[in-house]
Amino acid sequence: MKTIAIGTLKGGVGKTQTVFNIVGFLAEMGKKVLVFDNDPQGNTTNDFGLDKRESRFIGAEEIYENDIKADDIIIKSPIEGLSNLDIIPGTILLTRTEMRVISLAGRELILKNWFKKNMKVLSQYDYVIFDTNPSMSVINQNVFLIADSIIVVSDIGMNSLDGAEYFIELWSEIIERLDKENNIKAFIMNKYRKGVNVDRDFLEYIKEHEVIKEILVDTPIPLNTKLNEAEINNLPINMYDRTSTGYKAFKKVINELMEKGVI
Repeated sequence: MKTIAIGTLKGGVGKTQTVFNIVGFLAEMGKKVLVFDNDPQGNTTNDFGLDKRESRFIGAEEIYENDIKADDIIIKSPIEGLSNLDIIPGTILLTRTEMRVISLAGRELILKNWFKKNMKVLSQYDYVIFDTNPSMSVINQNVFLIADSIIVVSDIGMNSLDGAEYFIELWSEIIERLDKENNIKAFIMNKYRKGVNVDRDFLEYIKEHEVIKEILVDTPIPLNTKLNEAEINNLPINMYDRTSTGYKAFKKVINELMEKGVI
């Protein structure tokens, strides 16, 4: 089982869309995948067609607060045609959870301990993929600590780059304190517009960035209408439109991440 987290400190860069499409490809390849929605906004949960406003499912907050068993929280096969793709949903109650656990001793290790207790169930998965909100909250630190690989996502723009840089810097400080090896393994550039000079120049700048150039994924994800349409229809792009530029880009990204041992 590999654990992989998606993160940054800037919202709107496409983290959730990246998670949704990566897991779609992995599931189609026959891998058994568990998505863990650690974002209080629950956007990944929405992408799976689970309406937070109507559904009465148990959210990830029960892991941090009540040590719920894995079998009692995992929703099996919510996407028709991808029977090997499951999810632990996220809800707004994770915001409350953050306030409740922040004063606990060993608060960064709650999730690690939960994984140990539930490994009999969790070990059936080839991958556990985490979506997070743009913060270095305690519950996100729980995720980043148990991740074998962290993938940072950015779009074109200095604000997004600042969020990615600060994420990398802040995590480096935290892992030094917690005596953990740096597990940031990849950087994906999202919403790239081919043929637009400013996007091309920005990508060239990133390729020479002192820190990011070593982990940059060669293929940028394009700004592509079909990716948005697929998400609206609660389908990863590989199940929605295999002729789109978004599909072709994600296929290349997945192959590169596998070649590098990130996933």
